[in-house]
Amino acid sequence: MILRVITIAATLAAASQALAADNTKRLGKFGEWESFAFSEGNAKTCYLAATAGKVSGGEKGKPTTTYLIVTHRPAAKGVDEVSINGVYGFKKDSSVEMQVGAMKHSLFTKGDRAWAADAKADKAIVASLTKGKEATMHASPAKGADITAGFSLSGFSDALAAADKACAVKR
Repeated sequence: MILRVITIAATLAAASQALAADNTKRLGKFGEWESFAFSEGNAKTCYLAATAGKVSGGEKGKPTTTYLIVTHRPAAKGVDEVSINGVYGFKKDSSVEMQVGAMKHSLFTKGDRAWAADAKADKAIVASLTKGKEATMHASPAKGADITAGFSLSGFSDALAAADKACAVKR
């Protein structure tokens, strides 16, 4: 799991650098979701993201913006990596619980990010997101009341298809 966190952290750092270099290409907006792609050298990264439409809890008067992201990094053999970004930061050693329909998923946290434990969990989450109408996240922020965030899955499948095509991911 530690190697996964390091790998994901490296991807996020690369994503930040790519955005700074204005290298990111917007693939499109699909319902509540947007897809993007960028390259660093020969390595291409594609991702789709949505902002939670409904958020409750958190520290009074502080931002509660929450993103749900799915990333493909084919050169690093990473496909369907699910993460949640809570700009407020998560409580140390906590987990994020996400529910899509009847499916419940647990993600581990570090700082302002949460990830699925492994590739198998990522695949299960993406499969449920593809079939669902809404994803609901419950988390403990670093400060303030527990947070509940709701993500519409309108456009998720189309955004995923755009990211798949851009990164040559076969399903």
